[in-house]
Amino acid sequence: MHDILYAVERSTVKSVLATIVHVEGSSYLKEGTSMLFQENGENIGMLSAGCVEADIAERVKELFDTERVLTVTYNLKEEGDAGWGQGAGCNGILYILLEPVTAGVKQNLLRVKRHLDNRNPVLHIKKLDKNFTQTTSFYVQKTGETFGANSDELSFTTDDWNGRKSGIQLSNGSLLTYAHLYKPKPRLVIWGAGADAKYLVSLAANTGFFITLCDWRPALCNKEHFPLAEEIHIGFPEEVDKQLSIQSDDFVVIMTHNFSRDQEILSLLKSKAIKYIGVLGSKKRTLRLLNADISSRIHSPVGLSIGAVSPQEIAVSILAELIQNLRMYDKKKG
Repeated sequence: MHDILYAVERSTVKSVLATIVHVEGSSYLKEGTSMLFQENGENIGMLSAGCVEADIAERVKELFDTERVLTVTYNLKEEGDAGWGQGAGCNGILYILLEPVTAGVKQNLLRVKRHLDNRNPVLHIKKLDKNFTQTTSFYVQKTGETFGANSDELSFTTDDWNGRKSGIQLSNGSLLTYAHLYKPKPRLVIWGAGADAKYLVSLAANTGFFITLCDWRPALCNKEHFPLAEEIHIGFPEEVDKQLSIQSDDFVVIMTHNFSRDQEILSLLKSKAIKYIGVLGSKKRTLRLLNADISSRIHSPVGLSIGAVSPQEIAVSILAELIQNLRMYDKKKG
């Protein structure tokens, strides 16, 4: 969704936002998945394994100049010429809401983007009738305040919804309630701006992580060398630590290649409730760094054991372990 919000902010072409609001059976992607269809044909995201996108691209042509919200249904269980399954292995029915990005919709989406950029989640609520046609749509901030259409029926907040599955959750007579929690990008704090960090920054940023880069060497730690880093902090560990506002769901990877600096950083992080700390280098080196006191939160050597040798391969192994921990964490919360 972050790529879609980025495009909505910068694009001037007409567009339609397609969102999976309900799935019966199994599907490649789940409720809450969105795709932006633009009039110039530059679409962002995907909704299936290529089964429905071409048909939706044709349907939205009738919606670009309207404010009409439309729900379309695709039966992926049928794999014949008349069906939508096309041998993709899906076995479900998709209900997809098509919503023109009008001035009002764009204003709300940009407001969502501002909240996410400030590391705050936003809960999106859609009221639907029994045919899955949208009747109203609004957003709930972390504070409990709403924007978009007003709702006096709201009885939950973003915290209540954290970890819960997207999709049709509640019903009230003939009305259904769809809910989806938009979350900020997971933040990856990287200590060390060496040449090998460039591969990790590039891979992680393009996979959806918010990159915070820290180093005490301004000649290395800058936007010229790391254009995909969204935050850059220059300074020694103790002074930078005061600026970071580390949160419990952040990921930290230490790769300074400097023993004393690594020791300082680990000393500062030990008391913080961070779910993941990865340390580049052998376990023997990390035992020396921590005086043989390694907690379960510290991953050393950092990265999945895939036999990585080159800096590029090591970056892949680190990113794989980050994704593994991110998804396991989300699953536990759910």
